[in-house]
Amino acid sequence: MPPVHEVNGQQISTNIPIGDWFNQRGGTADLGKSNISAGRITYVLADQGRPLYPQHNNAQPRISIAYAPKADGGLSKFLFGGPGKTSIRAGFGMYYDEIGQPLASTINATAFGLATTLSNPANVLDSTQVPRFTGFNTVPSSLLPAAPKGGFPATYPDNFAITNSIDDKLKAPYTMNMNLSVGREFNHGFFVQVSYVGRLSRHSLMQRDLAMPTNLRDPKSQQTYFDAMSQLATLLDFQGVSVANLPKIPFFENLWSTAAGGGFSATQAVAKDYQERSNPGDFTNVLNDMDNIQACSQTGSTFSAAGKITKLGCGVLGPNSMWSPQFSALSAWSSLGSGSYHAMQWTIRKRLGSGLTFDLNYSLGKSIDLASRSEASANFSGDFLINSWDPHQLRAVSRYDVRHAVNALGLWQIPVGRGKAFGSHMNRALDAIVGGWEISATYRQTSGLPTSVGDGSRWATNWELSSFAQPNGTAQQSISSIHNTPGTGGGPNLYVDPKSAVGAFREALAGETGSRNTLRGDGFFNIDTALSKRFTMPWSEKQNLQFRWESYNLTNTVMLDPASASLSLTATSTFGRLSTQLGSPRQMEFALRFNF
Repeated sequence: MPPVHEVNGQQISTNIPIGDWFNQRGGTADLGKSNISAGRITYVLADQGRPLYPQHNNAQPRISIAYAPKADGGLSKFLFGGPGKTSIRAGFGMYYDEIGQPLASTINATAFGLATTLSNPANVLDSTQVPRFTGFNTVPSSLLPAAPKGGFPATYPDNFAITNSIDDKLKAPYTMNMNLSVGREFNHGFFVQVSYVGRLSRHSLMQRDLAMPTNLRDPKSQQTYFDAMSQLATLLDFQGVSVANLPKIPFFENLWSTAAGGGFSATQAVAKDYQERSNPGDFTNVLNDMDNIQACSQTGSTFSAAGKITKLGCGVLGPNSMWSPQFSALSAWSSLGSGSYHAMQWTIRKRLGSGLTFDLNYSLGKSIDLASRSEASANFSGDFLINSWDPHQLRAVSRYDVRHAVNALGLWQIPVGRGKAFGSHMNRALDAIVGGWEISATYRQTSGLPTSVGDGSRWATNWELSSFAQPNGTAQQSISSIHNTPGTGGGPNLYVDPKSAVGAFREALAGETGSRNTLRGDGFFNIDTALSKRFTMPWSEKQNLQFRWESYNLTNTVMLDPASASLSLTATSTFGRLSTQLGSPRQMEFALRFNF
């Protein structure tokens, strides 16, 4: 599978593999060095750099085997039923995805250099820092970044931009499908089969932020930014410690000693910025104030006359020691995803005989992955890595994981009427009333579908992505998906007492992804039926009139989609409220059909 390319050479590449640039940022941070030492991203024409991704030459082996025991006597006949009654089958196959065209379209939408729109840096100025009005025809120069010179190579400007890219070392995503089944035929048309079914996905495409702030390590104390900010948040938000009583946290005291001033230690100055200039849990906004060249002060922290902090001092490594000056968020498709599905599946089937046939199927399975969407989602992409430095924080059951699933279908031709077991010789007039009836039905039921509690309008770990909430150890309420909940304005809700349910979760701390897909709401339940009657025409047995009465969701059972629940820590008034039904309300159809 060769990489997709633009035939006229109008395609760009980064000067170094962008995934290597990300790894260099992480490596320098772990050594206590500034993000600046990883260098800046420069774009070159692809024929001077690399293709969109490497050429993929992939073998796709498939192997299968089937065996039918002779079982012509003794114990083998008892177990396997005799010759041709039992089959044992196994198979394995690898299957690769085609990825070129969608990726080419994605990278083309934001490719730098040919027709690029540059905007002022994102969310780094507050009302005290924005340029002042000087005239209708005078635009402050700080609001308009300088236009880069044309041609290649072209270095992306220090614009703290939110944009997209692609990891040009992508590997081809593939799955490994496995199965083993044993099926046996019994008397009277019955067949029973038990199977193991497995599916493993590797190198699945998912998005990560290659420009997210680094987890800088303090060489003196070995404390990292994530550790230090989490310690600070725990003291302030969970233990109620005042700023004045905060102990000195080594990371801030050593690497942000310039933030001290106005009678406050460096730790206290950072804490004041968090409390006065950020929402609870918005640690990346504090980090922006600490490290972004447009937001931090290289000469130390500044305070207003009332003692409020107006600007934090930059760190001892200088500005942009953890942020990229070029990008505040650089989402890139990477082949980091993986998943696994394992299931035991049972089937009991009766072939049509004596007017009766049915299938009954049961599956006990589990699906785990790093990223996925629910089956009903129209978005092909999955979850976005919140902490690019620790992808496995996102590992959990899939959005579509169903632990138990049962389905059945059946058809019964009622054995009454001419030529049937009962009333085979009745006259045509009576047969027109009691004969020719048929009943069919399908049934489906699953265990609950997973969903997550969001951290709300907070950005604990990533500038552009909010984390999931984290269980705090308090006993959680059982989920009942009830229709009218006191105290929430009525309507369907996951909880009997939504206000108390919020208290079982806390905000994510710095570096945390939170808890993904830990709640289970309703699953599917549905019964569809059909009742039909066939009238044979008195002038010809080759012509008949069929009447059908079909019912969908016969029991009119309401199951509610847990993915539609309002589950944000900042939406306490609507917490748990559900808005979408799984399936449809009961519907009935009536039909007449003439066959000739």
